[in-house]
Amino acid sequence: MAMSTLATPRDARALLVDWANQQDQWVRAIVGEALLSRRELSPAAIERVTESFLTEKQLAEGEPLEAPPLGEPDGESVASHALRLVSLRDCRGVNALSENQAIDFNPKITILFGENATGKTGYVRILKRVANVRSAEEILPDIHRANPAPRLQAVLGYSVDGEDRDLQWEGETGVSPLTRISVFDAPAVALHLDDNLTYVYTPPDLALFRYVHSAIEAVRSELEERRAETEPKKNPFITAFTRDTPIFPQIEQLGASTDLAELERLATLSKDETAEIDALKLSIETLGSQTTGGRSEMLRNRIAVLDALRTLAVAAEGFNDADLAEATSELREARQAQANAAAAVFDGDDLPEEIRPAWQTFVEAGDHYLQSAAMDAYPQGDDACIYCRQPLDASAVSLLQSYREYASGAAATAVQTADAKLRTARAPLVTDPVEKALSKLNALLPAIAEGEDAPVWAAEGSNLLNAVGTLRQGFASDHQSESVPNLQITAGFGDRLATSLTETQTTLGAVEGDATTRKELLKEQRARLATLEARTTLGRLLPEIRVYVENSAWAGKLQLLLHRFQGLLRSLTEVSKNASEEVLNQNFRRAFFEECKALRAPNVELGFPGRKGQAARSKTVSSDHSLSEVLSEGEQKVVAIADFLAEASFRGGSAPLVFDDPVTSLDHRRLGEIVRRIVALSEDHQIVVLTHNVWFASELLAQFDHREADCSFYQVLDRDGAKGVIVGGVHPRVDTPSKIGGRINKGIQDAKASADGDRTDIVEQAYDHVRAWCETVASKDLLADVTKRFQPNVAMQNLERIKPDRLSDAIGTVMPIWDRACRYIPGHSQPIETLDVRPTLEQLETDWNDLQAARKRYID
Repeated sequence: MAMSTLATPRDARALLVDWANQQDQWVRAIVGEALLSRRELSPAAIERVTESFLTEKQLAEGEPLEAPPLGEPDGESVASHALRLVSLRDCRGVNALSENQAIDFNPKITILFGENATGKTGYVRILKRVANVRSAEEILPDIHRANPAPRLQAVLGYSVDGEDRDLQWEGETGVSPLTRISVFDAPAVALHLDDNLTYVYTPPDLALFRYVHSAIEAVRSELEERRAETEPKKNPFITAFTRDTPIFPQIEQLGASTDLAELERLATLSKDETAEIDALKLSIETLGSQTTGGRSEMLRNRIAVLDALRTLAVAAEGFNDADLAEATSELREARQAQANAAAAVFDGDDLPEEIRPAWQTFVEAGDHYLQSAAMDAYPQGDDACIYCRQPLDASAVSLLQSYREYASGAAATAVQTADAKLRTARAPLVTDPVEKALSKLNALLPAIAEGEDAPVWAAEGSNLLNAVGTLRQGFASDHQSESVPNLQITAGFGDRLATSLTETQTTLGAVEGDATTRKELLKEQRARLATLEARTTLGRLLPEIRVYVENSAWAGKLQLLLHRFQGLLRSLTEVSKNASEEVLNQNFRRAFFEECKALRAPNVELGFPGRKGQAARSKTVSSDHSLSEVLSEGEQKVVAIADFLAEASFRGGSAPLVFDDPVTSLDHRRLGEIVRRIVALSEDHQIVVLTHNVWFASELLAQFDHREADCSFYQVLDRDGAKGVIVGGVHPRVDTPSKIGGRINKGIQDAKASADGDRTDIVEQAYDHVRAWCETVASKDLLADVTKRFQPNVAMQNLERIKPDRLSDAIGTVMPIWDRACRYIPGHSQPIETLDVRPTLEQLETDWNDLQAARKRYID
């Protein structure tokens, strides 16, 4: 019976896709990755999916992974491609395996035969590690070697669909596509038939559920860690606030539900409230003092300053620096125009330069007199001079008319207009209240502004006082600069002054009032100050509090989302169970019982429990007893092999099967059944068998008597402590005299071409082949294949081919040389007398010629 070729149904993948399309994008991303890679998601992929989850749930910025609904899965899995082992060579650091050995695997079946402790297990362990089978062990270096190889190394040749590849192996576990290799050995028996008879199995498509389940668990674990890292462990802000303030309950209950907008409102103090803090501190300090005399005077001075500053602030609000600058500029320009007009009038008078200003003043005074006397038409021809009262001649009239034009003309009018505009611009700062306020402020404000506990309004008040003083100095000198100091005050400054004034007046009233009133006011003001200071502290800590609240809210939202994972995983497990039912119950059961029938295994029951997105199977003989309690060791072995082969049938395509001593504990009948099953498997799968059982090896070889190309045979030897020495084709069933003769001829030629130091070693190796040639000739030629080693039957039809008349002559030649070959090869002990006797090339050539001649004489 060939191995079951039942393919894993597409139903499992289709069920997984249908389930994924009902989930969030991040789940579809996991399923898509598992379908594509057909393996556990890498840590990098888990990280990408975790970030996608957070962005998808608006817990992080960015774009989630693009994961549109999945289509019907198609394409071949990697398991559908033919996988073949080609070679295993150059092993280093693997147990005590000898280096520079090579195994060339036959595409059909390869047999490695060797006694216990010769190194077979080392080669199996490499294959198990690369394939990542369940029973893979840690590989140790040669613990008996002083300087073992620093790391594991081997070269594993393989092919996929005929394409040859090399794996430079350095101890890796699970290298695709070599993970498709199946290995059956002694530890595998326990796995396929363990103590409680349960065994978790994941066929190619069903493994997808485990990969998805594992990835979702990994995402959940990553999210749990981030939530734990982000969620605040304790409230660090409580100690910054006192319990008797209205803000404390909100700080005490900081968390995901905290109203940050309300906290921001409380943390924002108006300028009036900021000014109130200083006034409250002063008031509390004053009210709490035992002496009130000096405090009363200080409060009165502060009240006087606040009142004066309010007056100055109101004046400043009514003052327009742009108007002052404009009027100053216009007056300067008008006076320049007037000066130009004066030059035109007075330059012809031949007046000395030093008296011209006095003369101009004299003329302007005269014009002022005429205006006062309503003599607007003056001078006319019959008018007398207003200065000397003498009659005016024509030239005098003309001169006086030019004087009047200068004194009362357009230039003079422009000067008067600009001067009036300048006085209007200055007016807010030259009133009597301003004069009084300036006097108070100059006397009292410096002491307040320069004190240790200067109120917040003192600095702005000092700036205002200095700016007004600078402006008024310009007013006095009548040489106002075009650069006018900025008298703009901050919005609400006057209101803040009024608030402070009210607080200070209230405090003064309390200080000068009775003790009960002071005590009540002190209590109210302390409570008010505590509230304002708590709000100030809140403003300072608000950035940290915002982070605390946002982290709490983030962790809370994530916790709610994490609660949903359990339902997600439960639904995945249900879908996995449905897929397992379709794949395992319908297909695995059939394959398993077919294998049991072929191997004559005892009747057992199969169960298929599922958990965590995995498919599982268990085997029992009854509800009360385990297999180990009922079955013999041999029966347990064949049940485990049936389970192993049924499992291998689900891998799809063609992949190597490795059997390491599979027939221990089996009788001769079951041994034959195992042989026939392995030979049948080799039709579709590459087989590698390792065994120390000569009968088993011989039975296998007998199946390839007429197709020797389909079977390769190697001996695994232990030579001088070097284990795993590979000797190819030395079994009589797979070697002919001509094949071995070719190796002997090659050894002779190599010895002739080698240096003296290496020649003896080559000759000794050639004698190894001489010994094999003798045994092969004895079996095939001298005894005509009548009997073969470890075969139950005798080929009586070949008996007549034996030539008894020539047998004695052949034996006489072959036996001495065979005996000599046994002494020369390392695998046989020698008498002490011949330990140092080494073969020579001349002796080898002589023995070889004698053997060939003896065979020729017998055959001819």
